[in-house]
Amino acid sequence: MTVEKEYTEGRTTFLSADVEHYSGDKKQISASLPVFYNPRMQLNRDISVLLLSGYLESNNIESMCEPLTGSGVRTLRYLNECTGDFSADMFDVNPTAVETATKNIKLLGLENRAKVLKGDAKLLLMTESREKRFDYVDVDPFGTPAPYLNAAIQSLNPKGGLLALTATDMPVLCGAYPKVAMRRYGGFSIRAPFVHELAVRLLDAIAFRIAGLNDCSMTPIAVLSTDHYVRTWVKIEANRKKSNRQADNLGVIRYCQGCMRTQTIPLKARHENIDFEHDIKNCKGPVREAGPLWIGNLFDSKILKRTNDVFKKDDANIYHKRVPRILEEMLEEYALIEYPYIDLHVLCDLYNLTPPKNRDVIEYLKNAGHKVARTHFRPTAIRTSASVVDVKTVIIDLIGR
Repeated sequence: MTVEKEYTEGRTTFLSADVEHYSGDKKQISASLPVFYNPRMQLNRDISVLLLSGYLESNNIESMCEPLTGSGVRTLRYLNECTGDFSADMFDVNPTAVETATKNIKLLGLENRAKVLKGDAKLLLMTESREKRFDYVDVDPFGTPAPYLNAAIQSLNPKGGLLALTATDMPVLCGAYPKVAMRRYGGFSIRAPFVHELAVRLLDAIAFRIAGLNDCSMTPIAVLSTDHYVRTWVKIEANRKKSNRQADNLGVIRYCQGCMRTQTIPLKARHENIDFEHDIKNCKGPVREAGPLWIGNLFDSKILKRTNDVFKKDDANIYHKRVPRILEEMLEEYALIEYPYIDLHVLCDLYNLTPPKNRDVIEYLKNAGHKVARTHFRPTAIRTSASVVDVKTVIIDLIGR
């Protein structure tokens, strides 16, 4: 018999396997839990609930699906906390998870809006969407979402459906296993200070390619990078012409480990043999190349603003304490997303400098006429139109060297 515990996230109270009981002394969340639930992913779910609420301000959702539901907490929160009366299909291959999710649906009085089915996620996505396609599919696996992409995209409403993907295989996406990244995501990963941005761009790229195989376009809505995972929300539409145009958003990002210079090159321009211009004269640092990956926009500014408005009208105390800062930084950085972020601490380490406060660097760059913003990817990083050399000069001026 499963040892259960009552948990509360947001406005939703639910039952799941007692994480502390089953993790023991290791305090490590494992996929072997009788019913999977990870309390440390509350921030992910908080942002997801708010972003779906923002999306619903201008888009209609009649039905959604979570193919890997576990305890059901993610979908339960959508149903309980987001506006609208959309229905939800929840799948899990684990019979204990199905039992727990069903129990939670009854506890919350959601029997008329949700159902739980036992079975393989990919198969159920295909079969349960045949009569009526889903308007929203949320794929949140333990590891990579890549194996579920084709079925998830085919299960979406061809007139426009929202797809959310979480990836927790960060060593692969962050350059430790570049060949595995190529196999799973169709692009090489590299070790770089902005590696988490490369991770979400690799994830968006595979979403674009699988959507394209199904004659669909892929438009990014938002991305999230915190802790041990990355997440993306994209809109999928049956639109071949739009997908053809979006092919211009595939490219590579080059990075010099010696001077921290980055260079973004669309795939269509690679045959032009573009030279790499270092930021330091006679720099001999090795240049690494990541991709092919998505080099286009990562955020829909209108939905971001609506999401932030939803949060401001709500009770901030029910959400993770990091939510307001993350939303603020997303709103700042979307306009400068074409510039890979610069980690100021890495830059200071490279030149043996003492890192000043981020806000001082930002203010100095703005006064010098540069575009600059914080980024939610890293607290020590900024996005800016200034070159790395310019940022280095600012830091030297600020610390008085």
